[in-house]
Amino acid sequence: MAEEQQEKLPLDAKLLADTVIELNISRRSVGFYPPEHPIIRDAIERAYQHLQKLFEIRNGITLGIAKDSLVVDEYILDRGNPVFREFASVLHARGIAAITFTSGLKQTELVKLHEFITSREGPMGKELAAKAEKEIAHVTLSPIDFNNFFFVEGAQRSSSSRGDIWEDYVYGLLEGKLFDGDGPGILSIPEEAVADAVNAMVSEETGEESYDRVITAYIRKKGESRMSSEAFTKFFSFVERLRPEIKRQFLTRTGMRLSEDISEVEAIISEMTSENFQKIAELLTAHESHIPTTLKNLVDKLTAIKQVKTSYFDFRGGSAAVVDDIELGDDVVKLFDEDNFHAYVNREYQKELELMLETKTKGNFNAYLYGKQCEEESIDHAAFEIMLELLCSDLVTLDDYRTIIAKLSDFVDIFIETGRFGEVLDMYNTLNAQIQHGKFGDEAATMIEQFFHSPEFIPKLIDAFRVWGRKERDGAVRLAAALRHLTATPLLEALIEEQDPSMRKFLISVLEAIGSDVVPLAAKRLNDSRWYVLRNMISLIRACDGKKEVDKVRTFVKHPNVEVSMEALRTLLHFRTADAGLHLRSGLQSESVDVRTGAIKLAGNFRVRDAVPYLIKIVEKRDLFGNESFFKKDALKALGEIGDGRAVDALLKIYQAKSLIYQAALEELKVEIFRNLTSYPFESVKKLIDLGLSSKNAEIQALSEKSLMAFLSSEEKEV
Repeated sequence: MAEEQQEKLPLDAKLLADTVIELNISRRSVGFYPPEHPIIRDAIERAYQHLQKLFEIRNGITLGIAKDSLVVDEYILDRGNPVFREFASVLHARGIAAITFTSGLKQTELVKLHEFITSREGPMGKELAAKAEKEIAHVTLSPIDFNNFFFVEGAQRSSSSRGDIWEDYVYGLLEGKLFDGDGPGILSIPEEAVADAVNAMVSEETGEESYDRVITAYIRKKGESRMSSEAFTKFFSFVERLRPEIKRQFLTRTGMRLSEDISEVEAIISEMTSENFQKIAELLTAHESHIPTTLKNLVDKLTAIKQVKTSYFDFRGGSAAVVDDIELGDDVVKLFDEDNFHAYVNREYQKELELMLETKTKGNFNAYLYGKQCEEESIDHAAFEIMLELLCSDLVTLDDYRTIIAKLSDFVDIFIETGRFGEVLDMYNTLNAQIQHGKFGDEAATMIEQFFHSPEFIPKLIDAFRVWGRKERDGAVRLAAALRHLTATPLLEALIEEQDPSMRKFLISVLEAIGSDVVPLAAKRLNDSRWYVLRNMISLIRACDGKKEVDKVRTFVKHPNVEVSMEALRTLLHFRTADAGLHLRSGLQSESVDVRTGAIKLAGNFRVRDAVPYLIKIVEKRDLFGNESFFKKDALKALGEIGDGRAVDALLKIYQAKSLIYQAALEELKVEIFRNLTSYPFESVKKLIDLGLSSKNAEIQALSEKSLMAFLSSEEKEV
């Protein structure tokens, strides 16, 4: 059906497709580069010119947004185009159902639109549409209206629309945008559909409240006094299908929830069939570290009971029993009692029956897994793997080899656009191996030169890292490291220009994985005037083991920007240079609040024992006006990390001190002492712990008990 609709697209279809592509490129450019960057200006200009050509045909153009597809009039744009999918997914994730561009649009309005939809913490849905209405005259955003979204008991939906509606429902549930009455509707959705939607929508930034909304929708229907056995079973079936990291989060939150109603949980599980219970028990046992002890104990207890109660019958009532809807009389039931059964059926025959049942179970057809294997991504991966194997085969001819390489290059383009970096790396490694040992090494070398060394490859890869890197971190890091001679410099440049702190952090982690090749490149950029660039370059030199560049780093210890100077000092301490202690002591005595604070923290982080006398001076300093408590708390923490017994006398003085004016501040210092005792030798702080155990301050008493238990546990391990 989709193919038929695509064939009916109007004559301006190519212009429309090109316009969407330029819109997506300009959106990504606005999200990646700082304002007024030349790349943004060029991308906006191209998108603007394409829209002007459309306005010559129509005064306005509306794009309907589904989860991963675009609709114009009644026509669906090519679902297979990754650019269309990406543009639709971004707008759908912002809660937008349609976007309309009208004649008179200005380039500044286009920039403003992209700023709205690329903002990580901006408004969504109705709020985003309202903001756009106020600030962008010629663009109209239509939000997804969850107020019109409900389930009708017994109603039938067409199979073609059902998937999108389920996804919208789950999105609304996660975002908290459904009516109170919509929660029970989740039971009418197949568990695999809910799991697929949650897997796609939940990320590491998702809050705990989103997990709780899904759990509540399954486990506790509004107005019901107890949990539903059906919902309980469906919920765990849903959890089983989740990605591992999401599954752990759901089990952790669910475990906390169920532990509050443990007797009710026991009642529900007791009523379950052995098969359903076994599935839940296996799931909870496999993740027992993420569930409370009370729930784990309950599962263990009921597992034993269920095993004892195993029966040959579906159910029993009075003296009769039922198997497959056939009622058996009392005489037959007695035959199957444990003692009588063995009298009629010997052990060898029982083993044969068990073996037959086991074989049948192993051969069961799993429609869900089969469906997963038939998804487009899985098929692509299987075809890709086959072609890689063919490259290594001695049976292929030169023409076959060239044909396969050409097909592989098409695959790799798609893999880069969709963030499948591991597969790109597989191809690179296979071709590299072919150069050394393959039948057609020259062709493999040519492919690497023409594809991986092409001018457009690395910019495309860096853009893909920005879009997909944090989600596909492992593959991105491994690919960047393998191509270090190509990626190191562009990644450094991308880091320097990056405005988003979380993206900078990701790029730094990739560069750190590349390692020593980054060091000379970072050292060359130490002449940059921007403080954050200097800080990041110094950090990379340290993380990539660039001890040879330490002389260049040393010059920044006195830099006027504290972030830079502390990063330089951290690097000297990391490499244990002869003058690191001298610079640290200077920082501990600095008049600058920020420098002194940074030096105190570094002294603790690196456990610098030479800094202990200076830290003791800080905690013992008389504080007539209560201005030093901030430094003293940091110094107490640093002393605790170092764990030098010389500091204990100073700690005792603070604990035994009294103050009429700054009593609250003094009490905070006392609490801080007991938060940081476990790194000291036990004998040196034993008196302090004894005093803390008898303290009237409940927090100090609890911290003392915790410290004592830690010391005792440590002694037991040593024994």
